[in-house]
Amino acid sequence: MFDNLKYNKSLKELSRLTKFLKRQRQMYNLTTARHIGIVFNLTDSSVFDAVIGLKSMLERIPIITEAIGYYNDKEVPQLYTMEKGIKVFSKVDLNWYKKPETPVVSEFVSKDFDILIDLTQDEILPLRWVSSLSKAKFKVGALNYFNNPFDLIVTVDKSLGLEYLTQQIYNTLEVLNNRFAQQTV
Repeated sequence: MFDNLKYNKSLKELSRLTKFLKRQRQMYNLTTARHIGIVFNLTDSSVFDAVIGLKSMLERIPIITEAIGYYNDKEVPQLYTMEKGIKVFSKVDLNWYKKPETPVVSEFVSKDFDILIDLTQDEILPLRWVSSLSKAKFKVGALNYFNNPFDLIVTVDKSLGLEYLTQQIYNTLEVLNNRFAQQTV
C-alpha cells in the first residue's frame, strides 16, 4: 500500500512538472541528428554492452552520443563508471518517491538532444522521470504506457532482447523521413 502511494505521488508530481516543460518538438533521423541521448536500465553487463554497441554505431556516423543508466542497487560497480560518455546513477540518488536528485541526471535532462532513445522495456520510475523531463526534440522509446513522453514508439517482443531492440531503433531512425532511403522506381 505504501509503495502504491509513493508511485501515485511520483506520477502526480511528474505530471505537474511536465506541464511546464518547454521543448521544441521536431522530427530527426540519423542523417539530420547531431546529438543523441540514450536512457537505459542497467541490470547486467549484457545491457551495458548493448548500449556501448549502439553508442559506437552512432558515433561512427558521426553523432555525439551520451548515455545515462539506472542501476537498481546502492552502489554502482566500478566497471560501469569507466566508460566515457556513459553516466550511471543508483538508488542512493533517488528521493523517497523515486525521483532522481543528482547533478548527473539534472545535467543530462537539461541538454538539448536532437534525439532521446529510451531503451527500457519495463516501466522503471526513475528512468521515466529522466525521459519525461528531457528537453530532447525527438523522443523514441520502446515502452508504451499511459502518458508516455515518446514521439515515436518502436515495439518489439521483449524476449528478443535488447540487442534486437537497439538494432530496430537504429534501422527505424536510419530510414525515418529520409529522402535518401527512398528507392526510385
